Amino acid sequence: MDKRFEHIDIENEKVYKIVNSAFKVFSNNDLEKASTNMVVAQAGISRGLLYHYFKDKQELFDFLVYFSVKIVVVDLKEKIDWNDSDFINRLRQALIIKVEQILRFPYMLEFFTKYADKLSKSSINTQTEEFFPGIRDKFYNYNLDFSQVKEGVDVEKMVNVIKYSLKGIIQKHLDTSRISSKNFEKEPLINEIDEYISFFREQFYKE
Repeated sequence: MDKRFEHIDIENEKVYKIVNSAFKVFSNNDLEKASTNMVVAQAGISRGLLYHYFKDKQELFDFLVYFSVKIVVVDLKEKIDWNDSDFINRLRQALIIKVEQILRFPYMLEFFTKYADKLSKSSINTQTEEFFPGIRDKFYNYNLDFSQVKEGVDVEKMVNVIKYSLKGIIQKHLDTSRISSKNFEKEPLINEIDEYISFFREQFYKE
């Protein structure tokens, strides 16, 4: 766990404003062109305030990576109902968590997607394991019951089809909100996710 950021309180309104502004600036600009001046202007704060929390652009960028991993992993750990053995229910819970994260940090997903190729996978995996050891294996295997899946269905392929389809729906809504400059709306998205979930149950599950 990165000890540089132990003192950073994201619930602090000023920190929240800096972080959200930084996500947007880094998402809309190449790493080389993004600057702390742009973050300061976007957040409407003084340079001194930003440097009170982050010593330079690199440390701010590092925090965004650290925080992106932390919030995703910790939210999954704390908000998933691990007693529910239905995979589709578990995936739906995870997607709703993601939607809520997007509402709170609108550019976090774009930031992480944009810089994924620049980030060390081993470092990301290490951070993930520190926040929640074995999370991936637990999410896809722990206490799941696939006995309701129709005979002949390849469970691994079913999982991938459902997972990528529902993630694609979220991305579609996010892209639409960016293009139209409208606010990202939760209710229409969840309604569409639930429509697809009903469809997947009909296709893959026994009656």
